[in-house]
Amino acid sequence: MKKRIIGLDILRDIGVIFIFLYHFCIEYINLAQGTDPLMPSLNYFANLWARPASLFLFIISGYALMYNKESQLPLKDYYRRRFKGLYIPFYIAYTIMFLAYFAVNNVAAGSTSPMYMFVFTILGVDALVQEMSGGLGFYLIGEWFMSCIVLCYLLFPLLAKLMQKFKYILLALLIIWSGCLLFINNPFPIQVEHNPLFVLLYFYIGMLLYDLVGHKEISKSFRIIGTVISVVIFIYLLIAGYTAFVDVLPAKAFEVVCAIWSLAMFIAIRDVDISPEKKSYKWITYISGISWNIILVHHMIIILLFRHYDIQLYSRRETFTLLLLAMALTWIFAIAVGRLSSNVKKAFK
Repeated sequence: MKKRIIGLDILRDIGVIFIFLYHFCIEYINLAQGTDPLMPSLNYFANLWARPASLFLFIISGYALMYNKESQLPLKDYYRRRFKGLYIPFYIAYTIMFLAYFAVNNVAAGSTSPMYMFVFTILGVDALVQEMSGGLGFYLIGEWFMSCIVLCYLLFPLLAKLMQKFKYILLALLIIWSGCLLFINNPFPIQVEHNPLFVLLYFYIGMLLYDLVGHKEISKSFRIIGTVISVVIFIYLLIAGYTAFVDVLPAKAFEVVCAIWSLAMFIAIRDVDISPEKKSYKWITYISGISWNIILVHHMIIILLFRHYDIQLYSRRETFTLLLLAMALTWIFAIAVGRLSSNVKKAFK
């Protein structure tokens, strides 16, 4: 039995927590048009972590597939396993959120879109298609993350084969490709950072990290370097956002810094050791275990709450209570998705 890498669970937990907080803050500002002067500052702080958090989720995904030896599975078994792990929770979460959307808004999601576009929801790429089409489609859950991870999982067997002979050539090509999209020309009608062909680089970096490190412990010196880099970047971004001493990074530079930060955090945290007997270990692994379900349902829950409640006269205490309600509902729905998914997966054994 493979040893559980608690460091990866910690990274997943950081990712899902700050992605949740970012979406709550940004929807408070943009959708609910809340006026609490504290929220833009909180939103900046959450956003500092949300982007690197989403990036090391892709790094972890690539690393985990290699760690679990899924590159050695027959293609049929590999895609069957990915379907069970990715799409079954997605379909169940989508069904639940579709009904919740109708209950709150008294209208079905995608009611003005042609039915053929529902095929993109079935494929799990509806967020990408909606961004490209200017709003049409049946998108409800999964974010741009779902569209990106679908392509990453689809291409994993090919990437694993190419990595055997061309690991560094492939890395160089992906860096050049992503760099061109970010700095030179983006021919696609979507935000570069949400483009699956851009994000593929981070997924491959995760695969390559396993190929280079494997089961070996990362040296203490490298872990210290990763920690120092992470702390320096975090402090710099804090100073840039909350003071006038240094300039806030432009979006393109911020993406590069987040890439470095996510890689540094992976190196710093992967080999953290916590005893399985400790309560912290159990909480970390519990949250990590339902992290995918949280990612699927949390944003739509937040949106539905802000559409249902008028927060214009909310005090800060009431806003905090709404945050607690969003957390509680997300937890309940995530558990429901997990249990229903487990029952459905049994039919695919």
